[in-house]
Amino acid sequence: MQSGLPDQPSPDDVYPDWGRYPGDEYRRAANGPRDSLIAENPTTDGHIFDPRVWDDVARDRLVAELRALQPKVVLLSAVSAAHRYALEMAELAKAHVPHCVVVIGGRHADETIRYNRTLGTAELSWSSTVEVIRDGRARQVVDFVVAGDGAPLLDLLLQAVSLVATPGFGPTRAEEVLDAMSLLASADEDLAGSGTVVALCPDETLVQPVLGRRLTSTELPSPYEAFSIRARFGIFTQANSSVLGSRTAHMMTLDACPFKCTFCSESIQVSNRPTRFAVSETQHAAARIQQLIHWGAEAAFFDDPVFWGGNWKAITDFCHDLMDLCAGQPADVPFEWGAQLTVDVVLNRAKSAEVSAGLDLMRRSGCTYIYIGIESMAQRVMNNVGKNLLRRNPEAWVSKVREALTTIRSHGIRVGSSVLFGLDGEDRETIKETIEEIGRLIDDELLIMASPNILTYHPGTAITAAHGQDRLDYHSRKDNRPPFTYFEEAYPEVVSKLLTEDDIWYIHEAAAKRWGSVRNSAAEALTGVVS
Repeated sequence: MQSGLPDQPSPDDVYPDWGRYPGDEYRRAANGPRDSLIAENPTTDGHIFDPRVWDDVARDRLVAELRALQPKVVLLSAVSAAHRYALEMAELAKAHVPHCVVVIGGRHADETIRYNRTLGTAELSWSSTVEVIRDGRARQVVDFVVAGDGAPLLDLLLQAVSLVATPGFGPTRAEEVLDAMSLLASADEDLAGSGTVVALCPDETLVQPVLGRRLTSTELPSPYEAFSIRARFGIFTQANSSVLGSRTAHMMTLDACPFKCTFCSESIQVSNRPTRFAVSETQHAAARIQQLIHWGAEAAFFDDPVFWGGNWKAITDFCHDLMDLCAGQPADVPFEWGAQLTVDVVLNRAKSAEVSAGLDLMRRSGCTYIYIGIESMAQRVMNNVGKNLLRRNPEAWVSKVREALTTIRSHGIRVGSSVLFGLDGEDRETIKETIEEIGRLIDDELLIMASPNILTYHPGTAITAAHGQDRLDYHSRKDNRPPFTYFEEAYPEVVSKLLTEDDIWYIHEAAAKRWGSVRNSAAEALTGVVS
């Protein structure tokens, strides 16, 4: 009797069945959020549940997909603001697929778990998934939490799952998976990735550090190799006149911001791992852009806190590489891109000629938009931020912001900004000062978009510690309400203690009145992304 199995074992017998990679035709036709069950879409792109809003409709869709697919493993990625929803998704997964393995990763995990190599212990924030489950604030619906270099650590973890998972619908023991993972790691002479995997077992919590080498950008696959480009960026319209903007891919040239702003969760002070693409890898980044254009991207935005870490040589090399690679692109295929810079990177007095040449090259290579974090226009507030301010011959922040924006606009590049309320030194007078000064920049056509935001405490940031906010509720499931819903990430329990609810109402109403249509809404991301 034939068993139906091949004579020689195949990796497909034990590795996850992700489906096939999308074909070019599928990629170019994909548009907007996925609206079909995974069972009807057997590509890697179809294995993603991507709710743009977590509501009853999204909840019913997730349940339907869980029942249809009966997954052996469910992977969840969440920033801190979305962690409460990730826990609810994990609970639904365990309810409808009881023996599935649930893994949580993403920025919230990175912010709340640190491995101390000297002591050989994991330091867990009160807000971490691990602590939330261990002390009973959430049910035990998560099996593993992954913090650090997500791609190689997840690959190692899933190899271990494939080795010990019970066939069919039987349970998989987390402690056995971690044992297998430890053996795989110790047997790998070229172990890749650095971070921490925590297993939440019924009676104990186990920690597995992974101390492998950091991967270069050339070793990491493009995120879009397995997934379609679906986001639309309202700031890009050259290729698409839709109100939602052009189909936009996202790229990164940094793992962490090299600067040390007190409020920022992307700072090297939080991640403790300042890495970036090597300057010699600019051609690789440009080649990825070329591939994204082939896959249907009409625009690209670099989500790095600072484009190429503010290294103007790298920026210049990238622009040259991009122009060289795209020289043969058909003229009827418009493409544009944008990136984030800082005021002081633009106002680098020692390299003013290099900055000017770099901005000119950015524009010539297709850059039409730069996003800058202005934060506040009150000098009293900015003195406390720890932003990359020039300490020699200090200048007034308001004049520096205006000069930086004028410099960028002189090269034909539009500018958008984030404005952050609730930093140290903030009161009603500084709020009024910032709203008015931003209004003047808008009046002078130096800003085409301004996004008001409320300081939200993130685990690990300097301002969170300084304000004594060591217990942040990112786990309770509750409906948010105005005025907090008018701002990204804002919830009553985690916003700046320097702002009253009346202050937040004032910010919402005064910014809308003074900034008009240039004000970015809460439905759009900080960088203007429209989902």
